[in-house]
Amino acid sequence: MKAIRILPDRLARRIAAGEVIERPASVVKELVENSLDADATRISVEVRDGGRSMIRVVDTGHGIEPDQVELAFERFATSKVDESSDLVGIATLGFRGEALPSIASVSTVDISSQVVGAPVGVRRVFEFGETKVREQVGLPAGTSITVRDLFRNVPARLKFLSSAGAELARVHQVIVSYALARPEVSFRLVSDESERLSTSGRGKLIEAVGSLYGARIAEAMLELPGPGPAAPSAPSAAFVVTGLVGAPTVSRGNRNYTILSVNGRWIQNRRLSFAIEQAYHGFLADRRFPIAVIQIRVPSGDIDVNVHPAKTEVRFLREQIVFAELQRSVRAALLDLSPVPGVTRIAPVRGWSERSERPAATTPNPLWPDPLAATPLGQMRSSQPGEALSADGPDGETRATAPSVDAPDGVAPTPQRALPVMRVIGQTQDTYIIAEGPDGVYLIDQHAAHERVLFEEIGERVARHASESQQLLAPETVELEPHQEEVLARHGELLKDVGYTIEPFGPRAVLVRAVPKVLGRESASQGLLGLLDSLAEGGSPGDWREHLITSLACHASVTAGRRMSTDESRELVRRLEETQQPHTCPHGRPTMIHLSAASLAREFGRR
Repeated sequence: MKAIRILPDRLARRIAAGEVIERPASVVKELVENSLDADATRISVEVRDGGRSMIRVVDTGHGIEPDQVELAFERFATSKVDESSDLVGIATLGFRGEALPSIASVSTVDISSQVVGAPVGVRRVFEFGETKVREQVGLPAGTSITVRDLFRNVPARLKFLSSAGAELARVHQVIVSYALARPEVSFRLVSDESERLSTSGRGKLIEAVGSLYGARIAEAMLELPGPGPAAPSAPSAAFVVTGLVGAPTVSRGNRNYTILSVNGRWIQNRRLSFAIEQAYHGFLADRRFPIAVIQIRVPSGDIDVNVHPAKTEVRFLREQIVFAELQRSVRAALLDLSPVPGVTRIAPVRGWSERSERPAATTPNPLWPDPLAATPLGQMRSSQPGEALSADGPDGETRATAPSVDAPDGVAPTPQRALPVMRVIGQTQDTYIIAEGPDGVYLIDQHAAHERVLFEEIGERVARHASESQQLLAPETVELEPHQEEVLARHGELLKDVGYTIEPFGPRAVLVRAVPKVLGRESASQGLLGLLDSLAEGGSPGDWREHLITSLACHASVTAGRRMSTDESRELVRRLEETQQPHTCPHGRPTMIHLSAASLAREFGRR
């Protein structure tokens, strides 16, 4: 049996650092929070190689007293709590006294700090926890911390870091989140000598949104209404939810654009994120997520921030009240935008996938994309008469049948081998094609059906490296955010396979010269950014390819609410008949439902 022994101090520090410092973004978060606790009005962050080579954070805070700089790098040394603290109602962002010693134990740290009004400042250099340099320096009031060679003494942790682009994307997300949580502070991010973002710090949230997301997004943001009509003595009166939420026209393909802060602290809370998504129910399509910047104020005794060393997770004493108030505020803002019942869409958006019902439109709306004009259904291949499809799909799996409405006594609603011969009768609600089959009536969702057709057609062309492109008369310049740059760098060949021709155009932009032909008249920049956002959730190489083809098919498909002629409807049905899996769209939604002849007869009292 091995003897029990106490670990050496240096090893214990490195083990403890692993709980606080996971990657460069963790370092940036801890240092930025220290700057905010020091009442800084300007914070500048510079990184190289995604933060692996160098991280520098400079602030205009009140600085650190000369005799306390080294003390700040001792474990559990902090000025933010004392013995009388009960760890409930902590107002500062930091309080554990672990961040600086943890960073210093796995890197080389160069810190210079000068207190406001002091004649000189001090500089200290720590190399993996050991003090190497002590000297006086002159600098503006505030603190500058430079972190180099992160994890050089922990090769196992260094090995598991992602690429420079992926690490930069995480750093970017931290800065964006705090710039929106604290708009009264000016933030600046520089990566490899290129400025990535900058905010004014004038305290206007809408201005910060415009600086970070662009003017188009800022114009589409809705201000949350004030507190509801609760009595001053009601429990909910102490909880205030403010901020901005995006109109449904500016949804995104991932959750990175939902920023939550509580009492000025950026947090991540699945339940509150779910409350926001539930408030958008009926306004957003499946797998689309809102842009939202939510600032929550709760009584200091109602929140526990001492949950995890990273301090991004918090607990609420009365979480149900916060949940309800948040959902009420977001829903009220959306209803003010769309007061007419049943209206769930306003206009097409970048990367928007049409997945929900819309009011019927008797004439085409010029604001909606018209895939049929760009890819006429009349150009689709028609199925060969008498051609039968195998009961099994390409992977040997039996395909699902179309769901039946009140199918009688086990009668199969749809043959599994192929679709039956159907005669198109017409269209209802500008969304569903009505067709007659040998055993009743079929209602076909035109968007889901066209999506299935395009999914298999694009997939076949990609497999044969025969995708069709459409050259642009004038190339479009597209500016990318860090996570989009990472996706493009990693999967640019997939985009090329489906028909994109993309060239680098400066440090943060690309030039789009050609787009997949199926996209038709959709803006090249909107289509590309939408695809990159939808792909940002990751997956295996096979998943990426299928996800890309699915997203492309969805963008190019005929939308619900689009009036189709009888010939177009007939051609779409014929095209659907020759697909390998005609009963569902690529997302798993049914393409059709079946009303059997027996069900119709029973409903009309004929049996």
